[in-house]
Amino acid sequence: MEVACYAGSRYPQRPQRLTWRGGEHEVLAVEREWQEPHRRCYLVRLEGDLLLTLSYYERSDRWTATEVRET
Repeated sequence: MEVACYAGSRYPQRPQRLTWRGGEHEVLAVEREWQEPHRRCYLVRLEGDLLLTLSYYERSDRWTATEVRET
């Protein structure tokens, strides 16, 4: 998985686009962001009203994505 981010004073600062499930997707909005031990998390909205939680693990320099179902 690849994520392109804006990186101002730190990396990652704001996800902008990502490659996920075989396609490239633009991040339309960052709904929320938070810090957990050893990872930085973002709730992002993609086209098609798809929500993902993106997690960046600093030590291993890798990203994961989990689809979020709205209720």
